[in-house]
Amino acid sequence: MNATNMTIPDALSNSLTTALEAARAAASSAAHVAASALIAATDGAGRLHRTWPGEGPDAWFLVDAPGFSAHLLRDMPGTAQIHFTGLSQQAYESVRDRVLEADECLHDDVCECLENPWPTWRELEANSEEREVTDRSGEEVGLARVAFGRTTLTLFEEPVDLVYELVRLTRVTD
Repeated sequence: MNATNMTIPDALSNSLTTALEAARAAASSAAHVAASALIAATDGAGRLHRTWPGEGPDAWFLVDAPGFSAHLLRDMPGTAQIHFTGLSQQAYESVRDRVLEADECLHDDVCECLENPWPTWRELEANSEEREVTDRSGEEVGLARVAFGRTTLTLFEEPVDLVYELVRLTRVTD
């Protein structure tokens, strides 16, 4: 090996640059389609815009719609951080049940998974402070709070197809 030639040859460098640009464009396109799907979940009652640094989590796009906002995350393609506002008790419980169902424990009898990691609406109502929402392993996955009889709920990293379902559920139950 020639120790004096330590850089990538121009032809390979150009190919690498082109491949990286194509990957970024594909990820941005996928995030745009995912954002469009979330707007479709509201029957078109929302808008999206490209995010900028400091506007929340590092995301391709932000979807603003009645009852929620969602960031399509850059570092985890196909995932979103969603913030619901003003959920009724029934809508919160429906979202809670669906996410817990998606986080179903498939372990054996000596499993240490939590049976009910999310606070119930009644538990949130009894304590006006924001509460941690965890998955069955005990890892924090969001925050929830009840104020004035309505719930705010943030989920940090959920698959977009599940987020779509959750948005539809909140529309049906509210």
